[in-house]
Amino acid sequence: MSATEARAARRRLHRPDLIGWGLFAVVIVGAAVRFGGIGWGLPLPLHADEWVVVEGAIDMAQRNSFAPPFFFRPDHLETQLSYIVYQAWSHLFGGGTPEALFAVDPAPFYALARATTATLGTASIVVAYFIGSSYTRTAGLWSAFAIAFFPPFVEHSRYATPDVPLVFAVLLTILGAVRYIQRESWPWLVLASAGVAIGITAKYPAVAATSTIAVAVVIASIRSRHYWRIPVRGAAAIVMVLGFTFALSPTLFTNFSEVRAQLFQQNSTGHLGADGLDWSGNALFYASSFLNNGGIIIVLFAAAGLVAAVVGRRWDMTPLLTGLVFWVAISVLTLHWDRWGLPMFITPLLLAAVGLDAVWRWTSTRGRVPRIIVGALAAVSAASLLLASFAQLAVALAPDTRQTSAADLADRGIDADDTFYDGYTPFRSDGPRNLAAELMVVDGAVTPREGIDSLPYILTSSSMVNRYLRADNMPEEQAVYSAIQQLPVDTQWNSVGIAPASPWEPVRIWQSIDFLAKVAGGANGGPQLILYRTPEPSTQ
Repeated sequence: MSATEARAARRRLHRPDLIGWGLFAVVIVGAAVRFGGIGWGLPLPLHADEWVVVEGAIDMAQRNSFAPPFFFRPDHLETQLSYIVYQAWSHLFGGGTPEALFAVDPAPFYALARATTATLGTASIVVAYFIGSSYTRTAGLWSAFAIAFFPPFVEHSRYATPDVPLVFAVLLTILGAVRYIQRESWPWLVLASAGVAIGITAKYPAVAATSTIAVAVVIASIRSRHYWRIPVRGAAAIVMVLGFTFALSPTLFTNFSEVRAQLFQQNSTGHLGADGLDWSGNALFYASSFLNNGGIIIVLFAAAGLVAAVVGRRWDMTPLLTGLVFWVAISVLTLHWDRWGLPMFITPLLLAAVGLDAVWRWTSTRGRVPRIIVGALAAVSAASLLLASFAQLAVALAPDTRQTSAADLADRGIDADDTFYDGYTPFRSDGPRNLAAELMVVDGAVTPREGIDSLPYILTSSSMVNRYLRADNMPEEQAVYSAIQQLPVDTQWNSVGIAPASPWEPVRIWQSIDFLAKVAGGANGGPQLILYRTPEPSTQ
């Protein structure tokens, strides 16, 4: 080796690993925006679904059992992990049993369950890097960034719910499938099968990811001309999925009647504001949700990634399309919720990372101007995602209107016994409630139903008011809420609203900055709450 070559080798040896340091920074900041929000609303519980995991883990501790009591989604993965964390925290720091400490103060247990979700959300960033780095290390970094700062992933990482654990499991399945196509080795098939099993114990729809394993086995077997592996390894994958699922949560098999009942119940109609669409309507709902949260530039890069995969005949990129399977399958259900779209969104995010990497390499031979354009688009998209993620964190750190109003009402001596109150108010902070069950409209005026005493106040929440006023199939509720709005307002607690979302990145950048400034100025998060005075009862 010449002296020049030796010097070049030494420079390469001492050159900092920019991708490694970049990944480290992405993971640290991604963890910060997740863990920073786990105190949201506490000590008030504000989320309608968190009780399943929190109280389920406490029930397990009370029974000294590792079998979760509920089968709703089924939430077993996070309930079991929370149970382990509860036991460790209670005995190491709490000085008692989880159930005894929970009876005194539930808030730490909500925070611990949320921290479990945040941990899986942070781990998803690392898994995404390994998926992208299966192609190039830079694609791995862009994949990690996209998963780290996609706003819905940040938001749902602060809730003790199964949606982010499902994302983690689907990413594991994709990683195993990608590497299996590339190497056709058993460990990667085992990983993919374990990913599906983990996902099933979090949410039943994870079973859709079995299609990813099937496609990976077929592609790898055809490419290697070992066609006999299709039935053999396909059957092995099925056995492994069932075996891992049984090992993680045997009660899903032993209490299958409960599982079957929940599968039908979870697809029921009647959820106010979440039904009424057909398959195409649901599919469009999820597509528009991604566009508003990701932005048009992400969509363009995702299209570029799909083109690069097709043109380059990259069969090992087929597992990246797993989100499309969820999109088609979940859109069949009668209900639609934003959070149900999380596993769907994995596909365009990973394709966008691959597309950015492919376009950036393409511009290296096309001169300076194309590279500047691509770099500028990527920078605008990255800034939009970062600021939107910080806005999500700001929502969690801002005082919620339910907290603020609870303190104000307590200072005035107003409690639930003095008030007809809505859902998502301080008197019912984590779930819906229908005022029309207690109130009705007579001659245009709000009055209590027969057998219910008159109270001096009515407290409404925009989380309920807006739903009922849009429900044309519920005229009685619409009449009650419309009449309430005509009453004199006693106190109003305004909110900065939800974090901004827009398909146009420059618009969202500006909106996010404005949103952060309002929160920094002391604005509340949460729904708008209004306290009305009821009419004095007639003495005639």
